[in-house]
Amino acid sequence: MCDSTVYIMINFKRIDDRTNYSLRPVSFKLNPLKTGPSCKISVGNVRDDKGNLTGIGGRTTVIAILMFSSETKSKNAPGSFHKPHMEVFVRPASGTIKSSLRSIESILLKIMQRLIKVDRLGKVTLSLRLQIMEDSGGLLSVCINTLILCLYLSGIDMINVPYSVSVGIVRAGSDSMVEDLVILDPTDYEIATYWEVSLITIDSGSGLYGNSLTQIKSLAKKAAVKYMEEVEKLKNQSSKSL
Repeated sequence: MCDSTVYIMINFKRIDDRTNYSLRPVSFKLNPLKTGPSCKISVGNVRDDKGNLTGIGGRTTVIAILMFSSETKSKNAPGSFHKPHMEVFVRPASGTIKSSLRSIESILLKIMQRLIKVDRLGKVTLSLRLQIMEDSGGLLSVCINTLILCLYLSGIDMINVPYSVSVGIVRAGSDSMVEDLVILDPTDYEIATYWEVSLITIDSGSGLYGNSLTQIKSLAKKAAVKYMEEVEKLKNQSSKSL
């Protein structure tokens, strides 16, 4: 899960009139690319089944594919001859690759390494390629979810199937009697207009979550259940159409 620590005014109102615990509309396609397990996720102002736009503002869209090779690049590393080699490449919608994308690559690679049951793969290279098409906030969580879906569709054994949600903690200020608020899925407009943001991990022990950690975990769990139900439904539909 990725989290944004938020410092803003007390009279906070979301730009798209969502409740604090609502996620932006999400749309995804399974296996849009035919050369390997792939998925495309769009979050934000996406179109519903009738073609109508469902939100306000822009979208964050990422398309990803998981590629396999029998030639492992880790064959010369001590003790890694029979282990898979994993790599992640993230490409921007335009322009050069910035350090922020390198950081996303590093995070995705660590998640990939910790999730996969490597003892059942053997000597193989797994290469995840992500293309950012649009970015209007929550990019890291969308990239994590595309990674998870690609692994899920590939049939590779994973320790678990997590779901990533961007979380914001609205700080009322040390001199205020108002309690901190927890919000889900902040947009880039909200971030740029109302607050400063810093990336932290789920629970790092630093105390940045305050008393909000239990509520964050509960909200994320509910979002994950709903998300995976939709994934299973689309996966079954795809299987029937083959």
